[in-house]
Amino acid sequence: MTPELRNIRKRLIDGMVDYMTPDADDDEADSSFDPGYTQAEIDECGRILDDLLSSLDEVKGAGHDEAILKVVHATIERLNELNERSDCALIETEQREDLCELINTSARQAGLKAAPAEDITEEWREW
Repeated sequence: MTPELRNIRKRLIDGMVDYMTPDADDDEADSSFDPGYTQAEIDECGRILDDLLSSLDEVKGAGHDEAILKVVHATIERLNELNERSDCALIETEQREDLCELINTSARQAGLKAAPAEDITEEWREW
């Protein structure tokens, strides 16, 4: 995993954890706040991303956009299912942006020939 991808993944996961943890310094923080998802769902999201990166490494350099897009599609379907199980609370705007950046960047690093501004996730994602 490149440093760029590692930083995006860390920012994404850290953001999910931070959102579900009340700020101890905030006197108005609601201690009964429920983010709508659990640490287990965050961990599963991390595993899905690790699987994506591992699978893209396997097809890297093969020169086959179809193989790369198949991996991306499968990843997005898994993320759709995970987000649905959390009543669509896990992936909000900030997380969507990070996920799209991570998926698009990793696919291009694996050799996908797509326009730099093209979001290859849009076709399949429900978040």
